[in-house]
Amino acid sequence: MSRYDSQGRLALEDRIRKAVLPEQGRIPMFTYTDPGVYELEIERIFGRSWLFVGHVSEVPRAGSFVTRTMGEESVIVGRGDDSVVRVFLNACRHRGMRLACEDFGEVNNWRCPYHGFTYGSKGDFLGTFMGAPFEKVAYPEGLDRGALHLVEARCEVYQGLIFATWAKRGPSLDEFLGAAKWYLDLIVGRAEMEVVGHPERWMVPTGWRLPAENFASDAYHTATAHSFLQRLQMVKGADFGRSGYHVDVGGGHGLGVGVHSDEQSYFPTELAEEYARNLDAGQLHTLSRLKNLHGNVFPNFTFLIPNFIEVEGKLVSGAMLRVWQPAGPNRTQVWSWHFVEKNAPEWWKKLGKRMYTQTFSSSGMFDQDDTENWEMQTRVSDAALYRDEELDLHYGMGMTMPTLGKDEFPGPGDVYDGKFSESAARTYYRVWRDRLLEGTR
Repeated sequence: MSRYDSQGRLALEDRIRKAVLPEQGRIPMFTYTDPGVYELEIERIFGRSWLFVGHVSEVPRAGSFVTRTMGEESVIVGRGDDSVVRVFLNACRHRGMRLACEDFGEVNNWRCPYHGFTYGSKGDFLGTFMGAPFEKVAYPEGLDRGALHLVEARCEVYQGLIFATWAKRGPSLDEFLGAAKWYLDLIVGRAEMEVVGHPERWMVPTGWRLPAENFASDAYHTATAHSFLQRLQMVKGADFGRSGYHVDVGGGHGLGVGVHSDEQSYFPTELAEEYARNLDAGQLHTLSRLKNLHGNVFPNFTFLIPNFIEVEGKLVSGAMLRVWQPAGPNRTQVWSWHFVEKNAPEWWKKLGKRMYTQTFSSSGMFDQDDTENWEMQTRVSDAALYRDEELDLHYGMGMTMPTLGKDEFPGPGDVYDGKFSESAARTYYRVWRDRLLEGTR
């Protein structure tokens, strides 16, 4: 049940309109965990945006499926017997029971465990083996089978990444991703990629937006939150997080590109030809200099190539995809996928999995640092919800920094020299605010 009546919602919308001022570098703390704000997010952002729900390698064959979440709704991501990937609301059209209660599997059709209504792999209710048990007896007047198709989301795929949205109209996935595609290609398009195993999941007592914003924009925290890297001599200096570029690609998407000064690429030479086939000259040059890459596609889809670390005499990184799944105003379920080139040498796959586990898995060194910060931020926000005056937070870093030209960096978007900036965070909150207020007076 909503915390706000209609007048309360209007007042909340007006408060957001007046207090969320990213153009001035001001974001009020109440937006982090306010229950009313969360309700608007579920309705107006997660109910209308393109959301990442999986990778094609997770549903390799006809009938294979995984269950995921869009907003707070369970969905089935499945490959039909026509090999097309579709996304359905995980709910029978009879009484709303979940059709798929497993995390993943392979089926010929969907059969409701409650009353036995059976649907085809394309969500239809029309075939010979589809329908309701004892149908002629239970429904002597007949069923309108065409009207009982599973509720289906719009679904599109980019470089193997499966996105879905409940919005029946609006931008295509290609339009939604925009300039972010150039950078996504560095992690998901450089070669044929595959998910390793199944995604890890764990709960964090934080609002979902704090980690999403962190990966979109914040390299500034690395020197303090992850200072162990310097103490363990795993990096050369405390400012290791600054070297590279801060990129605001618009649309609420943002990222940081960390680069090294070495003459050789850190990626396996065995994959050089495949990289060259899939990337343009600017992307290939950027990949050859890459030491890390962090970013977030609005609202909650994160991608990461962590800092390369020497293991067994080799420089290794373990790529990651992640979703910050809202589970309440101050609870987030983390979904984390390890990702690797399908044709990579075995040493890269083995050591990459090891580095993923040690750095950014549920037990990873970096995650322990980050999640404690997000939890403490959330507690402070919860405690401050009923303050009389607005508590503004400072989002002004880099407001006067000039952008680089194409002759200085080949990628699209507003690109800044050095990763210490909050430009992408300001754009993130501008898009976030506009989505929450879309259609309001």
